[in-house]
Amino acid sequence: IMLSGQICATLSRAIVPEHRIDSLAAAIKQRMEAVKVGDPLSPDSQMGPIAMLRQLERVEAYVSKGIEEGAQLVTGGQRLSVNGKGYYFQPTLFSHVGNSMTIAREEIFGPVLSLIPARDVKHAVELANESDYGLNAAVLTHDKARCYEIGRKLRSGLVGHNGLKADVNLPVGGFKHSGIVRECGTEGLHPYLEAKTMIFDEPAEASS
Repeated sequence: IMLSGQICATLSRAIVPEHRIDSLAAAIKQRMEAVKVGDPLSPDSQMGPIAMLRQLERVEAYVSKGIEEGAQLVTGGQRLSVNGKGYYFQPTLFSHVGNSMTIAREEIFGPVLSLIPARDVKHAVELANESDYGLNAAVLTHDKARCYEIGRKLRSGLVGHNGLKADVNLPVGGFKHSGIVRECGTEGLHPYLEAKTMIFDEPAEASS
């Protein structure tokens, strides 16, 4: 789990077909429980610690809020100790999360994934776009044309095919509360440039 989920582009919500949510939760649970959490300097570790104590406590508070609001905790949700130290947290999965719940509305910045059920693709897009944020999204499908069709409807500055994707040669930035500027690509140079406009009484040819 990249940086223990502590990045702004983390795909922390998964909107899934409601008729498959239980089978998907079971498969993800199996993968999460196999993740080796440990010393980030160890080549055997697959996930390291939370950055600091206050962030660990923040993640715990979100997990408690999810349970309080009725989300189903499938796995995780507890602190871990590695050699008696560090701010480690179990990979955590919630299922049957309502889109109005706190864990679906706010950025947790921890190893927490919420599964949100959708009736169909149209409903899934509506749920995705209800978020106050719009930095990164992904469409999981083997059909590239379908990915393009759905991705065009998402209010997100970046949409990846089958996962988190990024390219520094292309503009990166968000919509809504995720910001309005762009980094990288030629668009990333625009804030450093000044435009000049010259208006003439009649068409003029530029001198050589």
